[in-house]
Amino acid sequence: MRGPSGSWRSVAAWAVLILVATTVPVAEFVTRAPEFWLDKLVHGGLYLVLGWLVGAALCAMGRRGFAPWFVGLLALAAFALLDEVHQRWLPGRVTSLGDWAADVAGATIGLTLGMILWNVLQPPKRSERVTDQEEL
Repeated sequence: MRGPSGSWRSVAAWAVLILVATTVPVAEFVTRAPEFWLDKLVHGGLYLVLGWLVGAALCAMGRRGFAPWFVGLLALAAFALLDEVHQRWLPGRVTSLGDWAADVAGATIGLTLGMILWNVLQPPKRSERVTDQEEL
């Protein structure tokens, strides 16, 4: 796997993609076409990927446990809120508490799975193994 800086570059790239996607004016047929659940699924899916990337980046830095997870979730929720609020000033876009809730739900799932799977799939580094053996 790549190091922490590469992981954070992936987070930044996906965040920019989300911002670009939510800044583009929406065509009229798109605003009428999606069902309620489909819109929320898209929101959740975009933020699930962002949460996954944040979880992997935190773990790549050696940040594991509840505190980094919680701080990561707060940052993701704040980003999602800012994303929703900025849409208020865009033609054809609206700020929606339901969209924000879907964003946070997706981010929570992605962040949790990202951190759990990183810890399961990544073998401990040699320095971590030595430290663990010294404690025994």
